[in-house]
Amino acid sequence: MPSHIRIAEQLGTGFLQGRPLGRKHYPRLCELLTDVPAGDIVLLDFVDVEIVTGSWINEALVPLLRWAADERNDIFPVLLNFDSAWLDELQMVAEWTHNCFLVSRGKSLPKTANLVGSLDVGQKATLLAVVDGAEVTGAALDGQEGVRGTAWNNRLKDLYQKRLVRREKRGREQVYSPVVAEINFNG
Repeated sequence: MPSHIRIAEQLGTGFLQGRPLGRKHYPRLCELLTDVPAGDIVLLDFVDVEIVTGSWINEALVPLLRWAADERNDIFPVLLNFDSAWLDELQMVAEWTHNCFLVSRGKSLPKTANLVGSLDVGQKATLLAVVDGAEVTGAALDGQEGVRGTAWNNRLKDLYQKRLVRREKRGREQVYSPVVAEINFNG
């Protein structure tokens, strides 16, 4: 069961705008996630939020992704109920900072999420392979599309750092699985 953080309630405001407020909210978001077990998904629910700006995203969510990717934290954020009116801002920040966000709607862990941000051709093919296979390793993908296992492993690691796939060590292998069952690349 993923952790569920209601952003407006926890931050005490539905107006998430400006760099200073984003800088103020970033440590509070980290504090809210400190008890989330490593490897877990956390739903950042934007229900009751009135406005989100790119400058707030850049100061609060971009560093939060880096914090979540730190091996001491290893958390996988999904933005829930993120209004479509704010997606252009999120896309702009994602491309400018070379980050990706999983965005969905609902009250619980979604089956499907939209990818906001861009991946190169190899990363996209790798993410599709993980989603299609539910669990994969670089060794299992070795030779597919003429790509060696080492290249698959590098791509899988990149997607893991971007918080798009989860990773579990089994023996000497790293096994990767999707954060959500389905990902839309153009939604």
